[in-house]
Amino acid sequence: MWGVVSVERLHLVTPRTRRGALEDVVARVAVAVDLRLLAPGERLPDESELARAFGVAPITMRRALRELCVQGILIRRRGRLGGTFVSSTPPLNTLAGYEASRSEVSREVWHLLDYRQVLETGLLHLASAAVPSADVIATLHEMVDAMDEAPDWPRFRALDPRFHLTIASIAGPERAVDELADVLRRLGQLYFPHPIDYLRVVNVEHRAMVEAIARGDAVAATGVLTDHLATVRQTFSWVGDRAT
Repeated sequence: MWGVVSVERLHLVTPRTRRGALEDVVARVAVAVDLRLLAPGERLPDESELARAFGVAPITMRRALRELCVQGILIRRRGRLGGTFVSSTPPLNTLAGYEASRSEVSREVWHLLDYRQVLETGLLHLASAAVPSADVIATLHEMVDAMDEAPDWPRFRALDPRFHLTIASIAGPERAVDELADVLRRLGQLYFPHPIDYLRVVNVEHRAMVEAIARGDAVAATGVLTDHLATVRQTFSWVGDRAT
């Protein structure tokens, strides 16, 4: 039966060792700073939101931020306008040390995106052909609206996979939906921060996808998805040439 996908269904968090999770978060934030996905001087969201976005315990996030401050990549400011900020002059020699972290993910990223395209295209075709009810379409529009209103990338990130899995669950076989959930979870573990203005542009494709589903136009819907996944690939363009 169709329904909004539960948080439990998403399986966005995979248990890791405390040491492994800490190192992973430090590396991902450092790479995001190196790539200017997090701009010099930018204020980061609060620790609890960051912990949810990276899928780690709050204490792990706190330790990661502390380590990044020690390395000079982030800085802490106290007071009413305080918080954690990207350093205006992060040490380039320190950031260069995370080059290996960038290259390590390339093979997995491309393979997961290929598998996602195969799974999600078929599931979207089934959803469009099913001609969902007005209530289903309204729910999907509400999800897109919520992503438009998300004030930062952690909150957008929390909504995005649920949107895709809710579409997949409209008419897709449960096993295929579970496979897509696993792919999205694994991609989430490789996720890097992106500016919220960029994510709102991406969200335009979400809205176009819903409108095509509402018309029962499977060709248009899958075409939008192809463009959407091409955009996702561009967010990982820094991994270099496609791994074989």
